[in-house]
Amino acid sequence: MAHEVNQTESGNAEHHGHGAGRYFIVWILLLIFTALTVYTGHYHPNIVLALVIATTKATLVVLFFMHMTEAPGANRLVFSVSLVFTIVMMVGVFGDLLTRNPMSLPTGSVPSEIYTRAP
Repeated sequence: MAHEVNQTESGNAEHHGHGAGRYFIVWILLLIFTALTVYTGHYHPNIVLALVIATTKATLVVLFFMHMTEAPGANRLVFSVSLVFTIVMMVGVFGDLLTRNPMSLPTGSVPSEIYTRAP
């Protein structure tokens, strides 16, 4: 809802308005990060950089468009726990991928530069 009314302890109504300027700035930031994603994907492919950019864009969407900045404590807790489990799953998948024998992996599943580095 664009204009929410909250009651303060003194009984006065407090309005939370979200102006279009706030959403416009976030939209511009999302466009910049999308252009950065395309650029880095074409000229400097790096999975870590791609994950950082994607996480930044997702954070902007969650905080501003899903109004997580104004959400009650239970919603924030659920979001935080789901984020922790997502990170644990990603660490598990990438950890498993990087510790496997290259012969057991499908062709093209791991970048060749991982195995060409000197130990």
